[in-house]
Amino acid sequence: TDHSDLKNRFTLEEMENIIEWVDEHPNARFATISNRFRKIKSMNYITKLREYIENDGTRLEKLKQINAFMFDEFYLKRTIEKEALHGTDLELYAIQKARELNWDTFKANAQNWTENKRTLISKYSSHQILNSDHCSFQQEYVPPRTLSFTDERTTEVAVKKKYNITHPYTVQPVTSANSHLLDKFLLILQEKENTFGTRVQQNLIIPPNVVVRASKSGKSSDEKHHAFLNEVLRPLVGKKFLLFLDAWKTQTDLTKFRAVFPNQDSQLLIFPEGSTGYIQPQDLSLFRSWRFIHEKIEHYTHINRTEITLSDRQYFINMHSVIHNQLSAPQFKNLIKNGFIQAQITNETNGHIEKPKDVCLKFYDLYCSVNNCNERTLLMCAWCKQALCYYHLIEDLHLHL
Repeated sequence: TDHSDLKNRFTLEEMENIIEWVDEHPNARFATISNRFRKIKSMNYITKLREYIENDGTRLEKLKQINAFMFDEFYLKRTIEKEALHGTDLELYAIQKARELNWDTFKANAQNWTENKRTLISKYSSHQILNSDHCSFQQEYVPPRTLSFTDERTTEVAVKKKYNITHPYTVQPVTSANSHLLDKFLLILQEKENTFGTRVQQNLIIPPNVVVRASKSGKSSDEKHHAFLNEVLRPLVGKKFLLFLDAWKTQTDLTKFRAVFPNQDSQLLIFPEGSTGYIQPQDLSLFRSWRFIHEKIEHYTHINRTEITLSDRQYFINMHSVIHNQLSAPQFKNLIKNGFIQAQITNETNGHIEKPKDVCLKFYDLYCSVNNCNERTLLMCAWCKQALCYYHLIEDLHLHL
């Protein structure tokens, strides 16, 4: 079966789903694989599919990402911001995304960088190898796609506040190569004055797995990075650890790192600029799942017209505290570990990878399992298997600590 024949028989998505399933079930026999995927006629197909994805597939995936980015930008500018757009604008979006991906020239260099650090990495056991990164969210999630009527001239989606879709807030968790999402994460909310007012601080309820800070941008800064090092990371690590961070200027300052971690057995490694899409563990596994749960919660509250009785700040705090706690469940250890394996930071083998869509979002109890509650189920808890509605999950802060 040559590559042109593969393109006629399989879509790229089908190829990726097959290879993903095979990788998650390394001991599966051919009879099991062919029964699940009828188009697979021999094990040789698996080899050819893998080769195609590695070669032609990466090019197609890059084009798919560029198209998705162009559509999302077009949607934001036209539907939300009502700006005039021209063909040249779309070309600029395509060039911007292509430069960001830089797939052909950078992936090999990024992986070579990791290999060059192998001697240093080998001095640390898996529980001492850590990664942390920032992940930003809009204050109101707006899906970039929707079902609509055929020939509908203008497709519009309602938002509560236009301000909410252009102003972000940021989470920064810590993961370890031995499959753990560490006990605390940093949450940076956007505030006009770069800090919380006295009354706001008094009224906020901060769960034990969150350190909350404020900034004008909703993103990190020198001060917030110090809070991360001192209040999130320091209580969770010993004297010896290896921390991987991206090449954001504030994080690369070894002086700031040494001010909190003076012991020379604690080491900081900075990923090369532009490489994190290929070798940053959290980008390769954790954040996909974190975003997935976040989108499901936001969609549930929007589609069900859920009355949110919390303040916006408390809602963001509770929601991400719950997401962090759910992804800390034992079922997701291999998912977290897989990020370090894909980044080639560790060479360990991995077991079956369970994902939130199967563990938390595949449920048969349509209504909340709490007594006398008639609300629709939002999520099945990965820890206790309870089917929970928005109120009993988010507002009542359902945590297993």
